[in-house]
Amino acid sequence: MVKWMTRCLWTCGVLVGVVCECRAAEPVPLDQIQDAIRDGCERILRTQREDGALVIDTGHFGREGVYVYPVGVVSLAVLALEHALPHLKGQTATRAREAALKAIAWIGQQPLDQKTYSAGLVISALYQDHPSKYQRLIGEYTEMLILSQHQTGRDTGYWGYDLYLPVRYQERQKDKPPPTLARGDHSNTQFAVLGLLFGKYSGFQVPKKTWSLLRQHYIDFQNQDGGWGYGPDYGRKGSYANMTLASTISLEICEEMLFAGEHRQCIAPPESRPVEKGLEWVGENLKYDELETYGLYALERLGILSGLSEFGGKAWFDEGAARLVRTRSWQAQGCYGTEVGAAFAVLFLSRGLEPVIINKLKRTGDWDNDPYDIKHLVEYITTYFQYPKQWRIVTLKADVDFLLRVPVLYISGHEVLHFTDDEKAKLKQYVERGGTIFAMDCCAKGDFDKSFRSLVAELWPGETLQGLPKTHPIYENPRPLATRPEFLGLSLDKGQGRLGVIYSPHDMCCRWHMGGSRAKAVFDVGTNIFFYVDKIASKATLPAAPARAPEGGQN
Repeated sequence: MVKWMTRCLWTCGVLVGVVCECRAAEPVPLDQIQDAIRDGCERILRTQREDGALVIDTGHFGREGVYVYPVGVVSLAVLALEHALPHLKGQTATRAREAALKAIAWIGQQPLDQKTYSAGLVISALYQDHPSKYQRLIGEYTEMLILSQHQTGRDTGYWGYDLYLPVRYQERQKDKPPPTLARGDHSNTQFAVLGLLFGKYSGFQVPKKTWSLLRQHYIDFQNQDGGWGYGPDYGRKGSYANMTLASTISLEICEEMLFAGEHRQCIAPPESRPVEKGLEWVGENLKYDELETYGLYALERLGILSGLSEFGGKAWFDEGAARLVRTRSWQAQGCYGTEVGAAFAVLFLSRGLEPVIINKLKRTGDWDNDPYDIKHLVEYITTYFQYPKQWRIVTLKADVDFLLRVPVLYISGHEVLHFTDDEKAKLKQYVERGGTIFAMDCCAKGDFDKSFRSLVAELWPGETLQGLPKTHPIYENPRPLATRPEFLGLSLDKGQGRLGVIYSPHDMCCRWHMGGSRAKAVFDVGTNIFFYVDKIASKATLPAAPARAPEGGQN
């Protein structure tokens, strides 16, 4: 398993002086980002045909006449419009919603597209729209990806351009010669990984062998400098940004799929050196001014899934947004169409604006026994409440104004807490100015429990953590909880309804980390806590909570 988030924070910190020879980009004003999103959506909408297809005549994945992906590019356009909807207004929003629905209907009417790019994008788009509504189609494309992973030879573990049909379709074509799979590459493979990930999220089982073969491939073909090229046998072999970004996040997804569910001892897992090396390459070598929209799409996923705001001391969203807002050519890569580039740009900007709802505190000691706990909780809230949100890792080097941009600060562990006087002062200010600390005694070990209670008593003399009544809103909204675990709270406003501290002396983080259907009950508990805090915070005068961080905010 990978403890890569811890390591990357350290990496980003030490690389600031190495990488940041030029001044970091200033945060781009929100109205300019939203204008760029509208611009990109308008470019996409202008291409819609009467039958519903989008960008099909202008976007190619590859050289002219080679590997045209009509179903894939339509799915990419749909995915961009779906993510953009929260940031669009008026007629543009209405047209985007109608165009996406019409395009999805077009996708459903097409024969299965036996291309890896298409499969990954179809699954992603249908999952984003309504996974249960499109179960059959998601299942068929997921099966195609599983069947078409190279199983032998030098290409073992990854995907090329072509896919086998599902087994039931193969039965109908017994008289035709069997198809052959094209050689593998890391570009096709990143889209296969996306398809498998959202196929799994849609309820389909992806064999452990699939993830194991892919993980081993990435480890075997990582370059000595930590990056990846296009493929081991052809194309660009040296490390470069597009493939290193895509391969790093794909390898991390493999690690999560293989090991999160096997977490039993609640001990911080060992670091994954291959992922570390990939992140180090990104921190040392990423040049935002040279990154095309195809690469920015991979960068957005790496930042969001890792919970990191910075690479190499630069805020990835600020850097990418500054480039996209300033330069509107938006070429995707090579000779890809500009409408395809616009779709990638819209995805980067729209996802980067999704608000952060929980910060996970990196501190001295065992802060990360369950690396995927908050990640999985926020994904659950996003999926089941159609509420696209994100999370981040922070330290108390950040100033209080920055911490207050996010309503919940999460602290967990087994061991005694160690905070400096300055860090204690920041925690106290954070709560008293409107934030909420949510703490959890991981595995109910005891040392953390005594230490946290002592910390609260020190910060607020004369105040004590009080047990919450089982009629408290935390147990009721948005879902009444059948099982009502014990929570303690600290209210500093004399009964006005706001809890500045919420403490669970019992463990939920292990099950959050492991995820899966068995964790639903504890995910519901975490969801209720967030909605309670969010409702109270929305009444307070807290700063807005953008996904991007000011310089030094994370480290």
